[in-house]
Amino acid sequence: MNKQHYQLRLEGLEEENGQIRAADLHKVLGALLKTAERTTRLLATGEGSVQGTRPTWLEASIDFTITGLEEGSTILEIDAPLLAETAHDQFSQPEFWRETPEAGDTSLDLAAFAIEEAQSESDSSERFDSSVLDAVLEFKKAVRSANVRYQLRPTTGARGSFELTEASFERIAERKRQLPEPKAFVVSGKLDEIKHSAGRFRLFLPNGHKLLGRIHPEYLQGESLRDLWGKDVTVEGMVHFKANGQARLIDARKLGERSEGDELFEALPSVSNLHAQSDLFPEFSSSARKDEPMILWGKWPGDEPIEELMAELS
Repeated sequence: MNKQHYQLRLEGLEEENGQIRAADLHKVLGALLKTAERTTRLLATGEGSVQGTRPTWLEASIDFTITGLEEGSTILEIDAPLLAETAHDQFSQPEFWRETPEAGDTSLDLAAFAIEEAQSESDSSERFDSSVLDAVLEFKKAVRSANVRYQLRPTTGARGSFELTEASFERIAERKRQLPEPKAFVVSGKLDEIKHSAGRFRLFLPNGHKLLGRIHPEYLQGESLRDLWGKDVTVEGMVHFKANGQARLIDARKLGERSEGDELFEALPSVSNLHAQSDLFPEFSSSARKDEPMILWGKWPGDEPIEELMAELS
């Protein structure tokens, strides 16, 4: 298997150059692995952290090899496999991210891009969510020394690099605090299955937008939706947002064929248009329990005249 080579340099350790406590090394590598895993999963599926066993492709993508420990501060030599070989199928549908991984990219490159984006002034968050930022912040407490500086640099043809300092951790913690909380939404569009990603789907909205979706295993079974692929449906669930307030993913609690009046829900969810559905459904208010979107089912337009509902949204 082809690999890229990197150096992770640690400056400011209490130990002599080229040395690191075993317990600290374990935590540093844990933070690196977790950041790479969550970033790669996020870009492949729309969700950074999922409970349960890692899929085979993800396990292979973060199968790093530590090839040496060098002086010059303390430098970890790392080999990482190419995503083109470990996760080709998962990145074969490029419409869900702005920039697809290049042929020579690894999960360490994706982690580096996420760390750099989290420290930038960009109001988006294509490459990170709260789970990715949590993983990055684990570097801060990985070693006992204060004010440690981390630097990842490729030594072959890889593209990713990052630097983490005390100021970086403050910036990243602030970005995490600014991320919008998930909110309950109802969305209507055409349902399409995503190959190579069980339980995932994409929703095509009439205005040309697309929304990634995940079937919540506690409420729905993927096989039960087989007859709905390619049809117009209405989905109810928790929507996760990017830093700029745009929808990233809907965690579907209930999904059914589209009904009359569901054109009210054709807009791509965003934090800015949350009030529109709150006006229709008081259960969307901040006082409602955010983990109970199912209370909206059965309250879609039907009993009320469509003209009355449209008036409420205007």
